[in-house]
Amino acid sequence: MRNVATETPAADATTLAADAAVEVDQRIAGIATLADLAEVARALSIARDTVLARWLEVTGRQPFHEGRPERAVADHIPELFDAVVDLLAGSSRPGEVMDAPLDDSAIIAAATRHAEVRFEQGLAPTDVITEFRLLRQEIGRTLSRALDDAVPATDVVAAITIVGDALDGSATVGLAALTDRIETLRESFLATTLHDVRQPITLMEGSLHLADRWLSGPEPDVPRVHESVLDALSATSELMAMIDTMSDASRVAMGELRPDPEPASLEEIVRTAVASFGDAARSRVTLDVPEGRHVIGLWDATLLRRVVANLVGNALKYSGPGGQVTVSVTASQATAPGQLASGRLTVADDGLGMSPAETAVVFERFTRADRVRSQGIPGLGLGLYACRGIVAAHGGTIELRSPGANLGTVAIVRLPLLDEDHPD
Repeated sequence: MRNVATETPAADATTLAADAAVEVDQRIAGIATLADLAEVARALSIARDTVLARWLEVTGRQPFHEGRPERAVADHIPELFDAVVDLLAGSSRPGEVMDAPLDDSAIIAAATRHAEVRFEQGLAPTDVITEFRLLRQEIGRTLSRALDDAVPATDVVAAITIVGDALDGSATVGLAALTDRIETLRESFLATTLHDVRQPITLMEGSLHLADRWLSGPEPDVPRVHESVLDALSATSELMAMIDTMSDASRVAMGELRPDPEPASLEEIVRTAVASFGDAARSRVTLDVPEGRHVIGLWDATLLRRVVANLVGNALKYSGPGGQVTVSVTASQATAPGQLASGRLTVADDGLGMSPAETAVVFERFTRADRVRSQGIPGLGLGLYACRGIVAAHGGTIELRSPGANLGTVAIVRLPLLDEDHPD
């Protein structure tokens, strides 16, 4: 028996898919011509808040939202719901031919924006599709309960068919938008990383060549060899930090960042992270960290050390050679029933500062201010994105505040502390 699927050329398969889509649109248009959808649109409008609340509740229980409360929000789903209802309401006169759901600009715009926002939040494409399908499920459930028995079955079938096509099409539109976005990000990522990674590699290579020269003479110059080796080690540390950041950002984007938590002290995490900087950098950092281990949480200390190192490194980098950085650790008690106490990490500098427009997008991937680029300050534009993902994976929050350009920046991280009743 011939396998037609494997023998069909790609171009023919694309044509068949396009023809099938036209067929679906024609079928839906035919069904809608015979139906009066006014009552269906009215029922959905009345149940709007209930549908969206139920969708949010069901979506929040999905595995891809587990432990990541900042993702379990509606974003552009209300816009998509309203666009679908408007489509039904606009097709409520029997005998008139309706447009295909995916010819509706409002549906396309809402589906595209929702998919792009979710991608930036770190959801996988399959997760975005699941959200669209859950909306379809909740709308179908509402129609089965809210419509009066007197509503003709033809109208109900037509409405369910149109809603299904609109939301299945929304998933397709969302995937197409994500494909374009991923391709753009990949090209930007390659261009940026290749440029920035070359810098520490070039420094390592140059330092090792110098060390070889000082060793190759009749009388090796040990002090100069030592200095060159230290430069090479510094470049190696910089390169490893870049690789860690890229790895963390990649896992955050794919929703695969999984902390390995155990009781850990925020004071120790901060001290260890700051100690990894060189003498010159440490001399510009003031630690306001209590002695001992008081701020304790169930955390992945390795990941949080990278957050601290990234925030302190940014503060040093953007405050210039003479800038000062202050790092502090405090704890606050719970203010509401069921709420855990929280640890607070603050990293403040007196450097370049940020405008409101910059703080609004600073946690997005590959985002770097134009004035930072123009000054030639190196960076991948991934560090804060990775930091946000790591902190969120621990159930915490991170924010950046700045009074404005050249007025410094404060990074604030809040993390839930270990419950006093926890067996550990």
